[in-house]
Amino acid sequence: MDALGINMGFLIVQLAAALFLLLLPVSALIDLGKKKLGNLPTAVWALTICLIPVLGALAYWIVKPSVESRE
Repeated sequence: MDALGINMGFLIVQLAAALFLLLLPVSALIDLGKKKLGNLPTAVWALTICLIPVLGALAYWIVKPSVESRE
């Protein structure tokens, strides 16, 4: 691959970064789907994750919204 001007180590790093950037929002959306938050919070989180994928997913994982029990 060096004959083509492609450095194999750099290619692996780029592929790992691209895979991370794809899996982070997907995993956040899957986790969001499993939670029973309610219609409005779920819609807001889903739109945030879809419109700003990396920052929205990071915000989702940092905040970690939980289901509040209402009595």
